[in-house]
Parts: sequence; C-alpha cells; structure tokens
Amino acid sequence: MTLSCPTLRYSVLARLFLATCALASALPVHAEWKHALGIAERQFTVDEYAPSGRRIVREQGWMPGVEARTTYLTGAWAWSAEAEWHGGDISYRGQTQFGAPASSSTGTGLLQLRSKLAYAFADAWSAFAALEWQRWRRDIRGTANAAGLNELTRSQRLLLGLEWGERHNASSPWSASAALVLARPERLGVRFSGLYDDAEFDTRSAVGARLGTAWRIGKQWQLHADFDWMRVPRSDDAPLTRNGAFAGMVAQPEHKMRSITLGLRYLFP
Repeated sequence: MTLSCPTLRYSVLARLFLATCALASALPVHAEWKHALGIAERQFTVDEYAPSGRRIVREQGWMPGVEARTTYLTGAWAWSAEAEWHGGDISYRGQTQFGAPASSSTGTGLLQLRSKLAYAFADAWSAFAALEWQRWRRDIRGTANAAGLNELTRSQRLLLGLEWGERHNASSPWSASAALVLARPERLGVRFSGLYDDAEFDTRSAVGARLGTAWRIGKQWQLHADFDWMRVPRSDDAPLTRNGAFAGMVAQPEHKMRSITLGLRYLFP
C-alpha cells in the first residue's frame, strides 16, 4: 500500500509563512527574547528501492554541524527561527545502471531553516506548527566502473505537533516533542557527469515523523537528541536527453530517510 499526503501548494505555505511573520511582528515589545548556539552530529541513512521492493542504494554516515535558534516569548505564545547546517562524507553502496555493485562515498551538505509558532494550552504542554525549508546537496563520487552523480534537492515541509518543555515547567530540566511531518514534492536537480544533459523534476509528497528530547545542564547548557523518519514514494518518469535529443526516462526511486541528531547548545542568558 502506498501512503502519501495531499500535495501542499506553494501558495498555502506562503500564506502560512506570512501569517507567522505578521503575528511575530505584532507581538508586544516587552516580550522576552532567548537565543542559543550549538554543535551537533547527525547520523544519516538513505535507502532507495526498486519497484520490486529490493533495496538498490544505501547511503549512511555521520555529518558534523552547527545550529542557531532565536525565540520570542510573550504570554502563552512562542515564535522561533532556527537554522542548521550539516556536512561531510558518507558511504555509498549502490549499483550501476547495468546492475553491477558500486561502492563509493557521497559528499553531503544539508541546510535546514525553520519558522515555528507554539501556543501553551496547559501548564507544561504546547501545540505548535512549523514551516521548514531544506536544501540537500549530494555529490556521489565516481569509480573506475561508474560515473559520478550530483543531486540537489529542495523541499518544504509543514510540521504539526506537541511539546512538553521547561518553558512551562521550570522545575524540570527535561523537554520533549513529537510532530507529524507533511512534505510537499521535492524539487530534484541532477547532473550526470556529462553523460546526459542536466535534469530537473519533482518527486512526490510524503509523510514523516519527528521526535525530540532535551536535557538542560545548569542554566546555560542543553543536550538534545532528535529522530527523523520519512518515506518518499517513487517519482513519475521524466525525460532524459543527451545534447538535446531524447535518450530515455529517469525517475527518483522510492526512498526512506532516517536520521539521529545529537547536539550540545549554549543558552544565552
């Protein structure tokens, strides 16, 4: 069975983003600001599958990164803007178009921006909605038997969830969150090392989940761990050309993404 969410249109995301910004700008000036900077390591796994269900590619590895967050608090409302960047080499285990095994590495860069609005409806509980934009670069290095491949994926996501946190319960150092992730189709650009013309096409909308927890150490340090999971169905076929002439079809296989992020933040007083 194929599970997918309705396509989230750009206009809907744009309206949600503008509404978030308008609400943030209307907040009273006496509200409190909080800021944080941190370092993190993300363990990243991507599996791609053939239509038969057989796994054909696995990319996996740790990527170091940095993160920043600013939060605006007023009454029961909290608005935050967050940025993360992770980069590094991860292993690639796949196959050539003729089915021969291929082992290489992938140079990866991941930029993630987020705008989040939360409302505290109980002593220790908040409901939140967030808009997220992600730019994911993958440079799969060529081998003696296979040419390299460069991919650039751009995606937008809507997160809906609940959080329990120290903002509303200062006696506890713990905080935790859980969210449903609804992703609109990714925009995928591919370079084929000169073998074919560059291609760009959309994948499919997807559903995922995100879990997070954090532990405050004293007043100014925080450890956190996050888990992400998402399944993206196979895209439609897109035309592939060589020097402008039709050469076949190309598609992004069904893929599943999992990541575990471990980080340490400094909380500015």
